[in-house]
Amino acid sequence: MKKTMKRFLVPCAAAAFTIGASMISFGAVGWQQEGGVWRYINSGGDYASESWKKSGDDWFWLDSDGEMAVSSLIEDGDDHYYVNSAGSMVKNQWRELDNTDNSDDEADTCWYYFGPNGKAYKAASSGKTTFKTITNGEGITRRYAFDTEGRMLYGWVDEESNRVTDDDAWRTGVYYLGTNGDGSLRSNCWERLEVDDDENEDDDFDGYYWFWFNANGKKLTDTTRTINGRKYRFEENGNAIFNWYSLASSPNASGSDLYYNKPTECWLSQGWFKSVPDENLDPEGYEDGESVWYYSLKSGELVKSQIKKINGNTYGFDEYGKMMYGLYKMNLDGSDIVSYEEIESEDDLPEEGDAWDVYHFGDSPKEGAMKTGSERIEIDGEEYTYEFKKSGSEKGKGYDGIVDGSIYIKGRLLKADRDAKLEKVNYDGQEYLINTSGKIQKKKTNAKDGDDRYYCTDSKGVVTYEGNDKWTKEKED
Repeated sequence: MKKTMKRFLVPCAAAAFTIGASMISFGAVGWQQEGGVWRYINSGGDYASESWKKSGDDWFWLDSDGEMAVSSLIEDGDDHYYVNSAGSMVKNQWRELDNTDNSDDEADTCWYYFGPNGKAYKAASSGKTTFKTITNGEGITRRYAFDTEGRMLYGWVDEESNRVTDDDAWRTGVYYLGTNGDGSLRSNCWERLEVDDDENEDDDFDGYYWFWFNANGKKLTDTTRTINGRKYRFEENGNAIFNWYSLASSPNASGSDLYYNKPTECWLSQGWFKSVPDENLDPEGYEDGESVWYYSLKSGELVKSQIKKINGNTYGFDEYGKMMYGLYKMNLDGSDIVSYEEIESEDDLPEEGDAWDVYHFGDSPKEGAMKTGSERIEIDGEEYTYEFKKSGSEKGKGYDGIVDGSIYIKGRLLKADRDAKLEKVNYDGQEYLINTSGKIQKKKTNAKDGDDRYYCTDSKGVVTYEGNDKWTKEKED
């Protein structure tokens, strides 16, 4: 019998496989086309069904009716295959197919990858989530996971090859595999993901968290980690925290309060930062709702109750770590602030002999920097002149006592009212005469004030005579 060759071409957008010239009719045995449908006749004369038959280098599936399948997902035992529109088994290719899982949280389509033997990759027999390395046409290598049916997993995935799709998926999920059109394992990278977290009442929370996924793809949980030179803290659910984090109940405890930047950053603050106080750290400051300056060390620990030099300037920090601003009376032990009170009114001004020292933290050269030298400070609408030490271990401390011919009470210069011209003041048990610039008037005879009263002083400036009439030697007699 003369053999005849039957040749046909079937276009296939997804693959280059066709039966083509390799499909040969052998009469009663082998491939036969009947009514546009290809079948395979076994040597016994029956139609092959639910089996693979080869033609050339390609394999073809005969379904239960003995017809060659096209564009179909084939289930053969525990394995899945796919044949393209020419009926040829697909190998080393992705395919997006209709999803037979009708669950509400499933997409209409799903992805399979058919390996070099045509079998769809699927979860390991142990059920544990494992990953296959696949290189795309551009030479980019990614890792993917599949369920027990061979469907590519995506989104949050647990350790048993299951997608986690409820509102708590970000809490219980272990891996994150992108969207349905992606599916690649996230590893050694950050991922910003939307979450449902009704428990987070932070004003800065905007419905998403940052997560870090290790080299094995698992999210970091309940730990701290330095990543690209910055320190981060991850909660038990894996989200990187932001804003305040308290390690201890007492605000004065060492390292009790750390600050991690806003949600766009989340790294541990080191150095200056500005924030509304934490509710637990400083309830009153939190209630005020005003952002204030803090300074944290490399460890993230806040500088608290301390005078500290930073980048050439000196600053004060209260027991909550807030940078001080304004005029304060303090007790120091070295650089530690033992106690303090802010001077906000004339009633707060310390008197001679009080166990306070006065410091001023102002606007120049930097906001909050400790002042030195002469300063004019307004209190209750009155302007006062202060003088602060410029150097030494007591730098910034207000002068106290008689300095350069003037009297200072905890930094505050005593001086006569402009209209009075001269004024008698009590200091250290003596009465001194001072002028409008605060200078002690020494060895004065009949110095007249604005009310036409006369004064005489000795070599120290102590008043020896005061009266409405000029002093004369005869009066002394």
